[in-house]
Amino acid sequence: METAVALREQPEIRELFEVLEGNGLKKERQEVESLVNYLEGMESQFGEVIKELKEVRGQLEQIQDRGIKATAARLLDSAEGKVQEIGTQIAFVKTNLVRSAKNAVQEFKEKGVEALKKAVSAMKIPTVLSALKESLHSGMESMERNAAKIGIVGGELNRAAQHTKNAGRALIGRRIKEPAEPKGDKGILAKVQKAFLSFSRSFAAMEKAADNAQKRMEQFCRGGDKKPSVKAELRQIKSGRSAGQKMQPAREQAR
Repeated sequence: METAVALREQPEIRELFEVLEGNGLKKERQEVESLVNYLEGMESQFGEVIKELKEVRGQLEQIQDRGIKATAARLLDSAEGKVQEIGTQIAFVKTNLVRSAKNAVQEFKEKGVEALKKAVSAMKIPTVLSALKESLHSGMESMERNAAKIGIVGGELNRAAQHTKNAGRALIGRRIKEPAEPKGDKGILAKVQKAFLSFSRSFAAMEKAADNAQKRMEQFCRGGDKKPSVKAELRQIKSGRSAGQKMQPAREQAR
């Protein structure tokens, strides 16, 4: 299996960078680089999400109750659909960026520097980042809703099981117990809920990274002298899950 070529190593992107640098078009280079950095940082994050989705699918097979299993499967199908939707959008942006880079270089060769500047402007990179942010925010909210729904199903199942046990204990005069830690189907549902919350944090981290990339690009275009840190951005994306653990959906708290 061949290793995929990094976006910045694509011949079209490398040539565009060289042409922009050679003609002193720093602002235009920064616009393109902001999107390239962001898309490259997304690769590993999305790989983790897809891996975890597969693990959750395997856990669902262990659920014994058919009704609960079907409900959880529908929610997971919804989550996978959202992930696929965003992944397809990112793949389209990458493909379009490579094509646009090739066209921009061709415009430069045929018509000069001004045509090159217009070609980069036509890529509408700030708009692209804004659209990606909206999709990721929608994905984050979708995962939170799924987590809340799974929490409700698991909570009801746990309470129902405990009520049945307590009824039996009451009949023989034994002390009623508080609900215990989830086990069996309930325990699996708790793991599924945790996974949905993890997906939500991942999307939130990717949304934040897109916002930061856009802000740094805008700062550069306004003449700011603070150089963007690519390494810092990648660190933020990779640490998004742990940093996002403080986020708790309102519905989960109300559960």
